Amino acid sequence: MNQENSDSKICPTCGRPTHRESKYCIFHASVKEKTEEEFKNALKEYIQEIKEGDKAYDFEGFIFIGDINFKEDLNVTIFKNANFMGATFEGDAGFMEATLKGDANFKEVTFEGYANFWRATFKGGANFREATFKGGANFREATFKGDAGFWRATFKGGANFREATFKGNAGFMEATFEGDAYFTEATFEGDAYFTEATFEGDAGFTEATFEGDAGFRKATFEGGADFRKATFEGDADFRKATFEGGAYFIKTAFNGDANFTGAIFNGDANFMSATFERFTYFTSATFEHDANFAEAIFEISTEFKGTIFKGDACFEDTTFMGHSTYFTNAVFERVANFFVVKFKGNANFKEVAFNEDAYFEEATFEGDADFVLKYFVKNLNFSKIKTISGKKLFIRLNNKRGKISFERAYLENTDLDIELVEGILIDFTGALLRNTKIKREQIENHILQEKKKVFYEAQEIFLLLKNNFHSIGRYNDESWAFIKEKDMEKMRKSFYSFLSKYKKNSLFRKILKHSNLLKRVIIKLKIFSKWLFSKEARESVNLSASNIIYQYGESPGHVIRNAFWTIFIFAILLNFSGIVYSDRTNLIIEFIKESKGGEYTLKYLGPILGSFLNCLYFSVVTFTTLGYGDFQPAVGLSRFFVSLESIIGAITMALFVYTFARRTGGR
Repeated sequence: MNQENSDSKICPTCGRPTHRESKYCIFHASVKEKTEEEFKNALKEYIQEIKEGDKAYDFEGFIFIGDINFKEDLNVTIFKNANFMGATFEGDAGFMEATLKGDANFKEVTFEGYANFWRATFKGGANFREATFKGGANFREATFKGDAGFWRATFKGGANFREATFKGNAGFMEATFEGDAYFTEATFEGDAYFTEATFEGDAGFTEATFEGDAGFRKATFEGGADFRKATFEGDADFRKATFEGGAYFIKTAFNGDANFTGAIFNGDANFMSATFERFTYFTSATFEHDANFAEAIFEISTEFKGTIFKGDACFEDTTFMGHSTYFTNAVFERVANFFVVKFKGNANFKEVAFNEDAYFEEATFEGDADFVLKYFVKNLNFSKIKTISGKKLFIRLNNKRGKISFERAYLENTDLDIELVEGILIDFTGALLRNTKIKREQIENHILQEKKKVFYEAQEIFLLLKNNFHSIGRYNDESWAFIKEKDMEKMRKSFYSFLSKYKKNSLFRKILKHSNLLKRVIIKLKIFSKWLFSKEARESVNLSASNIIYQYGESPGHVIRNAFWTIFIFAILLNFSGIVYSDRTNLIIEFIKESKGGEYTLKYLGPILGSFLNCLYFSVVTFTTLGYGDFQPAVGLSRFFVSLESIIGAITMALFVYTFARRTGGR
């Protein structure tokens, strides 16, 4: 019985005498079972014993009542092997400028008030596993010389780790930051693990330095995530991380691999001027709002495979220095801005979907570029781009509308391989095409200005294409481009273009709109009469004739065809107007009659001599100016036809020689 009474007076937690009516000692008794004065007096005595005996600071399971400042209240600045495991601080806890020698164990500690570890130094390991900070937690300028473990720790108030130094590994796996968390200018000399951590407020890592690997895999940032000017010397792992607010990586330096595979950015994502020195992965990442990579530098292979950009995507003045950059299967739901972007290696945009305009204006492609797109809706702008000699730009589009602009693009010595379906238009205005490998069938029926009937610009573009086809020795394609060039010139001088000048006048359009049919016809006839006596009309007629007769000097076949038609038509005319034997032929007949004793007779058929074949024969002889002399025109109209045909024949023969020479190397 006495033994039972004796045991009941012993604290079951630490073996100390119980306090009053409590079954625990004064250190483990609840707040209601002791006063603040009693507790602090007992604590002072206990600490004095520790100092005198050079013992470890063992506070395991203690329930600290009231505010505790170990430096000012207890004159403790150095803790040897401090053990606070399972302790509870009901008030504020002050460890400012404290030095904790050996391992410091704060596992499962609960800080009900403010926990202040400002400038504290942990010389051994620091274990805050599953600790709960209900008030603010201040570790500003704290130094962790060993490993620091905050696994599953909960910070219900603000967490301040500004300028803290972690010389060992720092573990914040599955930690929860319910308030704002600041690691501004913090230094992580070992690995830093924030795997599956949750930041419910803002997370500030501005100018933080991660010298080892940094793991934020599956971390959740519900507020803003600020990594501006942070430095990741090792690998940065943000796989499947979720950024609910803005994500700011402005001027951030990723010196190791940067992996954002599967990351979700529900707010704006800003990587402006960030530097990625090693492999970078944004594979299957999702940007729900705008994504800004302007002026960023990717030094090694970069992957945006399967990435979804639901807001505007800005890569303006970005540099991709790696051997290959992959945007394979990426989706750009809004504007894609690659203005002044530089691809030092290959650029792969296979199966990419551009739902809005895509701008590559002034971009530089130093390697091959592959744009085998899944689809694009509006404009694909390659204005002023620059490609490097000998590289390939492959574009294949399957949708049935849209525009590709190569306005003032530098495409010299480029292999331009284009596959388009009907409905997609190309603009080559001012482009430098010289030794550019391109084929007629790739661009035929796709020239924008031709389809839009802007004939002057279309003429200039076909001139560019003609000169380029000549430079690469594709003479058939050159001939096609020249014919199109002259066609555009003809249309530029046509009545259609002449009338279009009037239609540009708003007053003229208004008059036409409010006029009846007869009045509109009269107005257009007046305009036609003006055109008919203009220089444009004369030039248009000349070009039309040139096209019909010998297709601007590009088709010997046209000349031969017209020669046959001319011979045939004049044969018909001569068949009706009449041809007769010449005097020479009559002498030959007389000679034959004498030699046969007058028995040879020739039947005279009148003004139409013989059959149509004789007239056809005579037309050929006349057209080719051979002049055998066996037939001659009858008097009157026949002589006019023969004279006219001989002139046409001489001109046609000259045109044939000219066109044949052009087509066989006389360019």
